Amino acid sequence: MGDLSTSLPAYFGLSGVRAVKERGVYLLGSAKIHKSNCSPREIIASFNLLKKIEQAGFSYADVIIPATSGTPFVNLGRDIFVMTRNVCGREPDMSCFADVKMLIESLAGFHNAARNFKEPGIPCAPSLTEVFAKHISMLNAIVKQVNRRPRLSDFDVLVLKNADSYFARAENATKILESTDYILLYENAQKNNHICHTALKEETFTLTEKNCYISRFEDATIDLQLTDLASVLRRYAQKSLREIPINELLEIYNKISPLSNYKIIYAMLLFPWPFLKIVSQYYSKKRNFIPAVITTRMTGILEAQDDYDKYLHPLTRGI
Repeated sequence: MGDLSTSLPAYFGLSGVRAVKERGVYLLGSAKIHKSNCSPREIIASFNLLKKIEQAGFSYADVIIPATSGTPFVNLGRDIFVMTRNVCGREPDMSCFADVKMLIESLAGFHNAARNFKEPGIPCAPSLTEVFAKHISMLNAIVKQVNRRPRLSDFDVLVLKNADSYFARAENATKILESTDYILLYENAQKNNHICHTALKEETFTLTEKNCYISRFEDATIDLQLTDLASVLRRYAQKSLREIPINELLEIYNKISPLSNYKIIYAMLLFPWPFLKIVSQYYSKKRNFIPAVITTRMTGILEAQDDYDKYLHPLTRGI
C-alpha cells in the first residue's frame, strides 16, 4: 500500500497532498481519514443516514466524503478507510452546565431530524422489556453459580451481599416500564424508523464555540430515541457532581423535541445498568482485568447509589 499519508488522500481526489498521521488518523485540515471496523454495508448505511439528517436540517453530524470511485470508503487489502469532516473542538465537560446544555440541545435536534428514514443497513434494536428480562435472568444465573463456589472472592461477597437489592431495583424498573405505553411507542419507533445513536460518550461529541457536533454513527439502530437521552442523563450522573437537576436537563431536551412520557425515562435510569455491566464483565469467560481493580470499581458503584437515587428522585413524582 506504500505510504498511506500520500496514497490515501489520492483515493479521495486529493492527489499531491500529504496527510498528517496522529493517533492512527490521517488529518487533512478540514477532513480526516481513519480505518473503520465496519463492513461496507454498514458504512453505506451510515453514509445514507448522514445525508438524510443533513437534508432534514441537522448539520452538526459526521459528514462522510465519498472516494473518487463513488463509494463512501476505500478498500485496501483487508483494511477499509473512510474520510469524514474534521471538526476542530473539544470534548464536553460533563460538570459544566453550558456544555451539557449544548450537548442535549444537539441530541434533541438530531432526534428530530432522524425519523422516517428507511435504510436496510440499520438494524432494529430489541425492546427494553426483552433486554431487562435478559439481564435479570443473567444476574439470577450468576448468583446461583457463585452460591455453589466453595471459596468466595471479595467480588463474590459484594455480589451476594447486594444481589437482592439490585434484583428488586431491576424488577421495579420492569414494572414501571410495563405500566407505561412503552410498547406502543417502541412499535411506533420501529414503524416510523426513528434512529437512535446508541453509543453516546464524551468522545462522541465535539464542542466548538457555538455548536455541538455528534459523530460515530456506526452503531445506530432503529429504536425509541429516549434510549439516547437516558444514556446521556446516566453518563452525566456518573461523571459529574449532579449539580444540574435532572428535571432541568429534561426540560432542555423537551423544548426542542417534546417528551411524552417521563416514567419511561425513569424506568430506563432506575434499571441497574452499572451494577449488571460490571457483574457481567467479572464472570465473563473472556474476562481480562485485575481483580483488585474491578472490586474497587464495584465498591464505587455501590457507594454512589444513594446519590444517584437522589438525582432520580424528581422523576418519582406521580409514579
